[in-house]
Amino acid sequence: MFFVGMSSKTYPGSNEWLIESCRKAGFTPRILQDADREPAVISFVAAGLGVALLPEQIKTLPHQGVIFRPLQRRLTADSWAVWNPNNSSNCLKQYIQIVKEQS
Repeated sequence: MFFVGMSSKTYPGSNEWLIESCRKAGFTPRILQDADREPAVISFVAAGLGVALLPEQIKTLPHQGVIFRPLQRRLTADSWAVWNPNNSSNCLKQYIQIVKEQS
């Protein structure tokens, strides 16, 4: 089965993550197509170009012609929060505190 990956232009490191995640599961994915955005991934999967690993929240996008299935083992990926250090917004400070408490 082929995989649909995310473009390294819009999602740097995503295909390396996909390859490493599959390697840990005991196989090497064959990436047939890259997509710039999640809706394009869904369209490519619906067109029969392969399967994809996507974040759970993506299933809320319209997805006629595809089925989302949970994996037996949950996958993780690093996430980063970035902000302008000159932004003194109280909302930003509160958000940063929430992110720090979650990590």
